[in-house]
Amino acid sequence: MTKRIVIIGGGLAGITAAREISERGQAVTLIDPNAGETCERPPLSKHLFDSSRYHLPFHLESSELITFVRDTATEITLAEAGEGGTVHLATEETLDFTHCILATGLEANRPEIPQYPDALPVYSLGEAEWIRDMVAESSAPLNVGVLGSGYLGMEVATSAVAAGHEATVYLRGAEPLRKQLSAPVRQALFAKHQEAGVKFVAHTSSPDEIPANTHNVFVTSVGARPAVIPIDGDRPAEAWEVNEKLATSHPRVWAAGDCARITDGPYALDYPWACEPVAESHGKYLAEQLTATSVEAEEPWRDVPWHWSFQGPEKVFTAGLTSPDATNTIIRHDPSGKKFQVFHFDGAEPEALLIGVETLNWPPMQAAARRVLAGNNIPSRAQINDPDFDFKAHSRL
Repeated sequence: MTKRIVIIGGGLAGITAAREISERGQAVTLIDPNAGETCERPPLSKHLFDSSRYHLPFHLESSELITFVRDTATEITLAEAGEGGTVHLATEETLDFTHCILATGLEANRPEIPQYPDALPVYSLGEAEWIRDMVAESSAPLNVGVLGSGYLGMEVATSAVAAGHEATVYLRGAEPLRKQLSAPVRQALFAKHQEAGVKFVAHTSSPDEIPANTHNVFVTSVGARPAVIPIDGDRPAEAWEVNEKLATSHPRVWAAGDCARITDGPYALDYPWACEPVAESHGKYLAEQLTATSVEAEEPWRDVPWHWSFQGPEKVFTAGLTSPDATNTIIRHDPSGKKFQVFHFDGAEPEALLIGVETLNWPPMQAAARRVLAGNNIPSRAQINDPDFDFKAHSRL
C-alpha cells in the first residue's frame, strides 16, 4: 500500500518530521496556513527589546517530496478498518491519508486587561513585530507591564530591563516561576531579577487591579492550551493523549510536540512538555517510525526532555523529570557559589536514582546532566551526596 503521510501543523515538530520523512525518500504533505513561513518562537520573547535576531525562520521549502497546503485543518474523519482517514480543510477541500501526524502546537490564552485593551501575548511573529515597532518609534525608555510569571513573562520583563526599559511583573502568587522551577532555583532567579531592576506586584488576583496610565506596552503571559481538532467528533479537553510511541487512540494518527501529552514510558506527564527540544525530537522520532521497517518501528520514544530559558543575563535549564514541589533533591554549587544544580531523585533513600536536574547559569553542567540521564550509568542519591563525586567526569562514562 502506498503511504500518504499528512502532517497538520508547521511548527518545529511538524517541519522536522516533514524534512526527515522527505530525506528518507517518502512523500509528505504539510498543512498549515503559513507553511514554509513559520519561525522559532523562543527568540520572540527573549529578544524583543534588543538588536539580536528575534525572527529565526524554520528552513523548509516545498519540493518534489514535500507539498505545502496553506490552509487550516478543521476536522478528521477516519476510514473504516483503520486504514487512515480524511483531513477536512477550512476551504471545504479534503485530503486523504494513510498516516497522520498532529503537530498543531499551542494557542496562547488571551485575558482581557481592562486598562490596556491592546495587551497581547508574544506568541506570534506579528505580535513581536508590533512591540518591536513601538520600541523603534519610542525616543525614551518604555514602561513595560507583564501579567504572568512563567518562562515567557520573565523573559519579556528581564529582556526589557536589560535593554534599559522599565518592567513590572504582576504575579498571582508571591513569586515568579512557581509552576516551572523548584524553590531554590526560582528564589535565586527572583532575587537576581529584583537586583537587576525588575519590579514585581504580588498577589494580583484579577487583571482589574492593574493600574491605568502606567505602562506604554503591556504583555500577557498566562499560559497556553494545545490547539486540537476533532477526530470523528472526538475533541480532547486538553492535549492529545499518546503512548510512548506517540500514537493516539485513533489508528494511524500520532501527535507530536506541544499538542501531545505522553501517558506511558519514563517521561509520562500530566501535561505537554511544551519545549523546543522535545518538539524537534518528536518530529525526528515519528519520521523514523513512519518510514521504518516493522522491527525498527518497535522502539519507543526515549530521548531525555530538556528545556532552556534565558532571562536577561540569567540562564536556567531543566533536564529529565523535575518538579516545582520536589523534596527529594540535593543542591550542588560550583566553587564560586554563583552557579548551582538541583538534582531530583525518585525517592529519599540513598539508593534512589537520579531522574532530573535543574541548572542555573552553568551550561557545561547542563550538558553533563543530559549526558548522564541519557546514559546507562545513572547515579544514586548517595553518589551525588558524596562531595568527592565528580558529576562531570561521571557524564563521560
